[in-house]
Amino acid sequence: MTEENAGLARLEAELARDFERLNHPPDNWVPERPGPDGQPLIDVLIAGAGMNGAAAAFALRRQGIARIAQIDRAEPGRTGPWRSFARMELLRSPKHLTGPAGDIANLSFRAWWEAQHGAEGWAALGYISRTDWADYLDWYARVTGARVEYRCALVALEPGPDHVAAYLSGAQGARTVHARQVVLATGREGQARPRWPAELSALPRNRVAHSSEAIDFAALKGRRVAVIGLAASAFDNAAMAAEAGAEVTLIGRAREVPRINRMKATVFPGTSHGFVDLAPAERLAWLRHITASRIAPPGHTVRRVARAGVRLVTGAALRGARMQGDAILLETAAGRYEADFVILGTGFAFDLSAAPELAGFVEKIRLWRHVEGVGRDDEFLACPFLGPGFEFLPVPGADCPGLGRIRCYTHAAQPNLGNLANDIPQAGEGAGRLARAIVRALFVEDRAAHWQRIVDYDEPEVIPDDWPGVL
Repeated sequence: MTEENAGLARLEAELARDFERLNHPPDNWVPERPGPDGQPLIDVLIAGAGMNGAAAAFALRRQGIARIAQIDRAEPGRTGPWRSFARMELLRSPKHLTGPAGDIANLSFRAWWEAQHGAEGWAALGYISRTDWADYLDWYARVTGARVEYRCALVALEPGPDHVAAYLSGAQGARTVHARQVVLATGREGQARPRWPAELSALPRNRVAHSSEAIDFAALKGRRVAVIGLAASAFDNAAMAAEAGAEVTLIGRAREVPRINRMKATVFPGTSHGFVDLAPAERLAWLRHITASRIAPPGHTVRRVARAGVRLVTGAALRGARMQGDAILLETAAGRYEADFVILGTGFAFDLSAAPELAGFVEKIRLWRHVEGVGRDDEFLACPFLGPGFEFLPVPGADCPGLGRIRCYTHAAQPNLGNLANDIPQAGEGAGRLARAIVRALFVEDRAAHWQRIVDYDEPEVIPDDWPGVL
């Protein structure tokens, strides 16, 4: 056994002892309820097994909820974006943030890293690499007892008064399961569409890719590549293409690269717990102010692009694009640029209709645009207006029993609860809030059974032998 493996083995033994001291997992307390197929209802179905899905499942198990089913459409080891379309070299988040580990020190990235590299290795570490973070999340899922059905897609949901029918497609074929609560932990793209500028609509599809798609960077060697956008994903993809040997031009409509990431100013306990209690208009005012100056890419990402020799063009809003022979001609406010391939680092636009599982009732889900007094129309108004436990709410007057059994634990929750469901810094707090909300809902729904449990309770605390001749 290598020293690194031996260190991890020692850490896992310490973590197991921590769990024992914390009485984790506690006994299941949720009464079994029969489903329409005669099988017990799943108490919580989690769609997604990336960081948020794994953290949610662990938080639920810590609350004594055992009947959990978790699915992910990805292969094992490919959940989340870290080994697919995330192409940063290093994470944006500082290394000291505990993320999904919450308040369990031996579950943190730091503990995992030090177990393999020692305290000196931690001191020497700058930012966490994307691949190391992916490896850590795999370890996190394993040691927290994740049980995931991979290669399984959530096709549709059908909410009802006492459960939600979930239609799945996977290795077991098409089947229907029934759950009392459903958590959508389907990632940044879960209720969104890739932004695709209309100016590029006439280009051949095989000559343009969004940053969320699979891209063969090796095939771009010696080619001219235009990357559209000035967000972090645009910089990441520009670096990947340049490092593969492409001649890369990074084109942005803004006059300069954003310099500040005001979202960092929200990473403290007050916003984690209190943002949801602000008035709707105030919540949107905060987010609009933060995003008005645009989110700066990390400094280390900019330095990576600079080292790779990428050309930067700003103030170059797209005006059109067409093929000129075998070349792509981009018309911008800063002039014309030729390319052989275009990569869109334009992010995602919120759109619940992009989530196929919601298709049967999407028009009944309340959005921020249905809320009075929240101001101008912008992309935040396309987000769902959620309850305090991430639950969907109906449009006023809409008839959709059981809609609140479905919880939106993705980036689309941001206007409602801040960054609890879309980034590393507050992942632990978000999973805790979600789990507590589900615990409350299950308890209230089962209150008759819990009341009867109290009525029937007859375990003696004191017996006659405790005080012979008196009791």
